[in-house]
Amino acid sequence: MANATAITVTDLTANAVTTRPTGDTLDTGTAAVTLAAAIGGVSNRVVLEVTNTAAANLVASVAAGAEPPALNAGQGALASANIAQNAVVYMGPFESSRFIKADGSLSVTFTPASGTIGATIRCYRLPKI
Repeated sequence: MANATAITVTDLTANAVTTRPTGDTLDTGTAAVTLAAAIGGVSNRVVLEVTNTAAANLVASVAAGAEPPALNAGQGALASANIAQNAVVYMGPFESSRFIKADGSLSVTFTPASGTIGATIRCYRLPKI
């Protein structure tokens, strides 16, 4: 297989049932991989689901945004603790003034502790209610 080139965004609908979407996969290479999610500038309604499928630990980091529009980008990235094999973490929602990029996207870096990277990523955008 090959690493995903972007994070697919799944829009959730209010008062509805959504099946779990197929995740974007990282499964080749030993170096960190950075992917963008085209979230349209609404990071405060976005949640990431990261599953580590490799034997070694994984760290997922949401990069600081670009100023402007992210006036609080100086606070830096948000990094998960080590994600153990087969563990799942949820990250977000994200403060737009800290994490949004100039193009309205969110950027996430996945770093394996050792060996080949292995992860599945899902991105959910919550509806306005």
